Amino acid sequence: MKKILVWDLPSRLLHWAFAGSIAAALLIASIVDDDSPLFQLHMLFGIVAVFVLVLRLIWGLFGSRYSQFRNFPLRPTQVLEYFSGILTGQHRDYVGNNPGSALAAVAMFALVPLIVVTGIGFGGEITEDIHGALAYVLLGVIGVHLLGIAIHTVLRKENIAASMLHGRQIGPEAAALRSSHPIVATLLLVSGAAWIVALFAGHNAAAATVKVPVLGTVVQLGENESGEHGSKKGEHGDHGRKRDDDDDD
Repeated sequence: MKKILVWDLPSRLLHWAFAGSIAAALLIASIVDDDSPLFQLHMLFGIVAVFVLVLRLIWGLFGSRYSQFRNFPLRPTQVLEYFSGILTGQHRDYVGNNPGSALAAVAMFALVPLIVVTGIGFGGEITEDIHGALAYVLLGVIGVHLLGIAIHTVLRKENIAASMLHGRQIGPEAAALRSSHPIVATLLLVSGAAWIVALFAGHNAAAATVKVPVLGTVVQLGENESGEHGSKKGEHGDHGRKRDDDDDD
């Protein structure tokens, strides 16, 4: 068997955009104090990760064969066979995702939106604790995923990580994709880059807010320069002043 095209350009583009945005968010969170204005970038990259995930979910429904979720090898028998094969040394060859990488992908796809929602701060300290716990779970999933790649590379003597660069894996010629979908990839690159630029352009560091492109939703990223956490706090303050005025009357 020789190397065949397995991962099309949209899949590779979205893979690295998703990984890059998560890496940026985690790196900023690890080196910048949450009271720093730079910490808002941590939240912005989290929003970018969710945006890229939405695109990946769409491609997972309508994309090429190995990118579609329906083709993920996640049946219980496949998962058990895969992990028992690791222990016994009897490996089955998979074209595209194997059960381990498919499980890691599903876990990350589920965790990232939860981390972003809890990170925005709905619910106060409780959600902050959940946010931190989920972030550590995500780090664990990433670590196991990277370990799996290393094990596969050693046991199978195939640099599987490089397949997300050139799109090729070892497999039968009949299993190869016919197209890398360059037009779709170009559209994703241009529209995605425009959305991300618009997101950062809509960021108001002083007010600690960002306007989400297309949706038009304004998201609070933390306390603004006056020490208020969003408009809701200001509204409560107005109500409090109104009650004081009524008491004076």
